[in-house]
Amino acid sequence: MSRLSIVVPVYNAAPYLETCIRNLLAQTYSDWEAIFVDDGSTDGSDQLLDELTDGESRFHVIHQKNGGTARARNAGLDRVSGKYVTFMDADDELNCEMYERLVQLMDSTGVDMGVCGYYFKIEGADGKSTYLEEKSYPSCVLKDWNQISQQIIALWDADMMSNVWNKIYRMEVIVSRHLRYRDGHVYTEDRVFNRQFLENCGSLAVTQDCLYYYVRERAGSTTEKYRDDAFSIRHKEYVEFQTHFKKLHIWDEVSREYVCREFTERIAGCIENVFHAERELSGKEKRERIRKMISHLDVREAVSGAKCRSRKMRLLVFPIKRQNVLLTYVTYGLVYKVRRVSPELFHRLKGCR
Repeated sequence: MSRLSIVVPVYNAAPYLETCIRNLLAQTYSDWEAIFVDDGSTDGSDQLLDELTDGESRFHVIHQKNGGTARARNAGLDRVSGKYVTFMDADDELNCEMYERLVQLMDSTGVDMGVCGYYFKIEGADGKSTYLEEKSYPSCVLKDWNQISQQIIALWDADMMSNVWNKIYRMEVIVSRHLRYRDGHVYTEDRVFNRQFLENCGSLAVTQDCLYYYVRERAGSTTEKYRDDAFSIRHKEYVEFQTHFKKLHIWDEVSREYVCREFTERIAGCIENVFHAERELSGKEKRERIRKMISHLDVREAVSGAKCRSRKMRLLVFPIKRQNVLLTYVTYGLVYKVRRVSPELFHRLKGCR
């Protein structure tokens, strides 16, 4: 039995597996097990995993039919033996002290969740990192729900709660509350899991140090592909965030504004996503998709309640507020072109929202 269990879902990640395993073996903390879940890979990741993990007793490999990230992580959770559990994406990177620092944070404070800062990376087709964005929050220990409730909106707003890989969770909470990832939540499975955990935990601690490197976008990634259901996914998230904060009895002016602003930013992403469908939708069809989105009652409510923090976001939201389809089409067509020509510039501008 290891003190820390690390669940790593793997799907067609063959180019990154050696680096992933080197990152784990380089950790200054050694009392861990890594549970790799091959989710029906078709690029040889399954065989490569077996070869790379052979001879290391701390590595365990599960092979299953393709079912998505949520099912893969749940399969890993079913095999966890550690007191603490964390999650890693196979194509990301770790600071060599990450798990030592987070386990020490958990042990010294006795909290249910440990959180660290992280970096966003963008990789070009040549694999080189072209942009880094730091995400962090001042170090703190929140010992009870009263203290958590005073900072939870700020933690969400700082992007500290949107992902699972910058956290360590007390496994006792997950087992006692029967927590699992909800299947079918593309883009949002991490947030759904964290909301469930927060509804059942009593304490958390944060270190402002950035210890995880998340590859935010690389050539050919899902963020570059058109999703027909992008808006319905984001709208469902908007509704569920309202339910979440109401359940926690923190539905007030601050939480309402955060939810509206977050949904507004997601709407902008959904509109920009329409332009990824270059070969699937005509200009007329794109404008019709945009019209349906910006005329939606919840969208109108969100853009009215959001207090955009930058001139850039106010400019992007302006045509949505006016429900001007043509101006929205032109504006986000330009945004899409910027993304195609210079992903680095796109994300620098996106980071200033």
